[in-house]
Order: sequence, then C-alpha cells, then structure tokens
Amino acid sequence: MDDTLVSQLAPYRERPGIKAALLISHDGFLVAASCDDDINAEAVAAQVAGVLDIGARLADELKQDGAGYITIELTELNVVLAPFTDELLLGLIGTPAAIGLHYTLRSASS
Repeated sequence: MDDTLVSQLAPYRERPGIKAALLISHDGFLVAASCDDDINAEAVAAQVAGVLDIGARLADELKQDGAGYITIELTELNVVLAPFTDELLLGLIGTPAAIGLHYTLRSASS
C-alpha cells in the first residue's frame, strides 16, 4: 500500500469514533486503508463498486450527471463516500457520534 496515501488518511483516524478511512478506486479496489482490526477494508472497498453503480443508475434515471457524495446510515455505523481525487473516493466509516448525517428540508423561500 502506498505509504503517502495512508499518511493522508491519518487525520481522519485521529477523530474519536472513526473506525476506518479508505481510499477506493471507482472499480471498488482498495488503494489505501487505515482501519480498526474488525473492518475488512478490501471487502468493504469491493462493495463500493455496487453502491456507485446504484448511485449512477439513479442519477441517470433522474437525468443528473452523477452522485457527488453518498451517505449510508446503518444501525451502529455511518458511511460516507466522497470524491478524493478524480480517480479515488474517500470512504469513512464511523459511529453516529463521529459521523453525523443531518438532513434539512428547505422551505420554498430558501
């Protein structure tokens, strides 16, 4: 694994409750990882390709260019997939206290 990329993940892991910080190719290949021992980084990365495919198909159906950020709220963990470079995604996995997902419906005048 590229030590330079792994070192770029360190600031994310310094935050309490962040269980994993991953750099993943758009094809779902793990490029760099810093994670707790109970996280199988390669298996998680492999699932990202399917999530991206669903996001792309949904965007296409809605006549949009694509998904920018994808968030998933699970029972005890939250996941955020975000652009990192043109070729890589940042995947963060953390407790709800570490990664809070907040949704706001704006009024018609906003």
